[in-house]
Amino acid sequence: MSTQEVKITYSGADPTAFGVLGLSLVCFVASSAKLGFTNPKSTALIVVWAALLGGIVQIMAANIDFKKGNVFGGTVLGAYGFFWVGMAFSMAIMNGMLGPGMQAAVDPKMLGVVYVGYLIFSLFITVAAFEVNFPFIVMLVLIDVLFISLAAVSFKMGPVATFAQLAGWSELIISLVGFYASGAIFFKNFYGREILPLGKPWNIIKKATPPSAQTQNLKQAM
Repeated sequence: MSTQEVKITYSGADPTAFGVLGLSLVCFVASSAKLGFTNPKSTALIVVWAALLGGIVQIMAANIDFKKGNVFGGTVLGAYGFFWVGMAFSMAIMNGMLGPGMQAAVDPKMLGVVYVGYLIFSLFITVAAFEVNFPFIVMLVLIDVLFISLAAVSFKMGPVATFAQLAGWSELIISLVGFYASGAIFFKNFYGREILPLGKPWNIIKKATPPSAQTQNLKQAM
């Protein structure tokens, strides 16, 4: 009995602009509270945007990216999408939306542990971002700064007020760079050529050249 491998290819559109828009908008809204442009204590509406734009939109885009074989896009958008889903639930609990019992059982340091975990992940992704384009490099470096700042605030390490401001400004710049990247990627896919420059990969770490089909067949025959 022989088995036959069937590969399913996805021929739909590139979802990256859509996913990056979700990240950009939720960072734009969240930074407004951190920087005092909106009331930092009135975070109930951030729950909605964190769940919808930060979470669902990015996860949808990640799912399509994985189908297209885009490991970087699928991993980044998926990981940060679920981060914002977690943040939406966390903010809902801290605002008492899920009952006073859960609100009373909150330990802010647990979020600090989450930030450290995501910082470790983001450092790896930052290395890979140098092989994508310049806006993604800037965004990932600033995301690293954001997680360091948020962890410091959660653990009350160092000048907390300064770290809180650093978190707000880094998040705001992430959103602005993200808006640019989203627009540039959309234009490139829509017009079929680069309208807004994205920059070239730095090629610091060379990717392995995939073996040819003939080499793969020889390996399978051995």
